[in-house]
Amino acid sequence: MANPINEGIKRLRAQHKLTQIELAEMAGIPRATLANMESSNSNPSISVVMKVAQALGVTVDDLITQRQSVHVTKVERKDMPVSHQDEGKFISTRTSPISTQNLQISDVIMMPGCNTKGVPHPEGSHELFLCLDGTATLEVQGELFEIEAGNLTYFKGHLPHQYGNASLKPVHAIVVVFMQK
Repeated sequence: MANPINEGIKRLRAQHKLTQIELAEMAGIPRATLANMESSNSNPSISVVMKVAQALGVTVDDLITQRQSVHVTKVERKDMPVSHQDEGKFISTRTSPISTQNLQISDVIMMPGCNTKGVPHPEGSHELFLCLDGTATLEVQGELFEIEAGNLTYFKGHLPHQYGNASLKPVHAIVVVFMQK
């Protein structure tokens, strides 16, 4: 049986300008496994195919079909990685492709009573917090800031920081982290 995804993996890997080694590391599989997946006669397991699709930020269907543009990658919300903190009061959906390692964009919802410690990023990184709805609190290195809807706060991402929502309504925000190489 021919491997229907080999061309899709090659196409998307080239589109993201990734080497086999880079994509294999992102997917958590050996490079030899990825190289085998790109051959026309391989028969990869569905779990390995799913790891590669997630690393590329696409569905398994997108690996099989050629409906994706060479210049545009469409990622459906259901395929974006979601993380929960603070007993589910902090919900972060990674909207930037995993292959974009120096730029992280997340859609964040903070429920009332949320108080979540931010993850420090490498020295030289920058973090932006754009409050779309509600009023958030941000503590950076012990200094407290209130961020109302429509306002943006920018700080050095390596500094200790904490996000909160002391109001009775959910907060919706976009968090952008840029890390220099």
